[in-house]
Amino acid sequence: MALICAVGKSKAAEGRIAGRQAAQDCLNNLTQAPTLILLFCSPHYAQEHVLAGIREIFPESPILGCSSAAEIHHTGSDEQSVVLSALAGIQVTLQPGGNIREDSFEAGRLLGQRLAAHPAQVLLMFSDALAGNGSAVVQGVQAGLNRSLPVVGGAASDEFLFQKTYQYINTQVLTQTVVGAALEGDFVFGVGVRHGWEPVGLPVTVTKSQGHRLYELNGCPAVQFYEEYFGEYFNRQSHEVFGRLAVLYPMGMAIPDSAEYLLRAPFSVEADGSVNYAADLPEKAEVRLMIGSVEGAIKAARIAAMEALSQMQGRKPKLALIFNCIARRKVLGRRADEEIAAIRDIIGHQVPVAGFYTYGEIAPAEGIKGNSISFHNETVVILLLG
Repeated sequence: MALICAVGKSKAAEGRIAGRQAAQDCLNNLTQAPTLILLFCSPHYAQEHVLAGIREIFPESPILGCSSAAEIHHTGSDEQSVVLSALAGIQVTLQPGGNIREDSFEAGRLLGQRLAAHPAQVLLMFSDALAGNGSAVVQGVQAGLNRSLPVVGGAASDEFLFQKTYQYINTQVLTQTVVGAALEGDFVFGVGVRHGWEPVGLPVTVTKSQGHRLYELNGCPAVQFYEEYFGEYFNRQSHEVFGRLAVLYPMGMAIPDSAEYLLRAPFSVEADGSVNYAADLPEKAEVRLMIGSVEGAIKAARIAAMEALSQMQGRKPKLALIFNCIARRKVLGRRADEEIAAIRDIIGHQVPVAGFYTYGEIAPAEGIKGNSISFHNETVVILLLG
């Protein structure tokens, strides 16, 4: 059975109406009941109301997704909206993981173990990056799967408030957890991963860290690294200043045998001079300060789209899922939709698009299907299905 895809969107003020309208938008372009509905939803809405509205149109279809910092649609990006993607003609198994705040690795391992029992060509996963260590969750999923399998997704977000995010599985609204789906059927897929940020200055070595908390670089307190770079501009007590640094100046971790860097966004500074990041910076890793630009971000999105398209085995995409860091939208500002337009220029303007702006992206390193799965920051991940 061939893959069928449709995308819907609503900006209705009330959650139930928004969910129903977006679902009806999908239904208008479907010839059979979907076997998977992906939901990306603003935390502005009463989350249960949105799911109830979807159920009015699709009473039985499995639902998976998460809250978002902004929603992505082929018409562009938006806030305070609901975006749905409905897929039919494939087999899907949904599973929840464990509690990330209690144990990030174990939360992911439980999801991987539950999905490992089901046939799959690719897995989708959505996690809560505010609850714990994003890279530990991903490592746990790989450990639970105990086999090489592409995993793609993103970390739920909440419109840059950094307070609370939500994960959806069927009619449940969860938080502090990870949810996933195994996809199997007559389809092909391609994955593109790029950020476009460039290194500045000399490399330094992580000499002391624990999980996503960085204590020392080259034997000195981590915060000293930022103080030396930014001088009077830097204020370790200012969350606003540190937030701007995270957007423009993440840390880049060298990927072995590659010219690419894995980005790590700093979140906060502790009293002891350590810095909290969105994911691991392991000891002995070589890292460099990175800088982003509008032109670099758009070029990277175009390259990611070409990479994903090149993996489609000659088939035309029927759906593009975009998981894009909210930091990129902040950097791009009013030009954010140019990035989506650049992707559509490559994949074709007839391809429906759905996705969301994340607090972290999940995909194989460099988008290569055989590579280990990584937790990315400030990166665009494109999944094409066809």
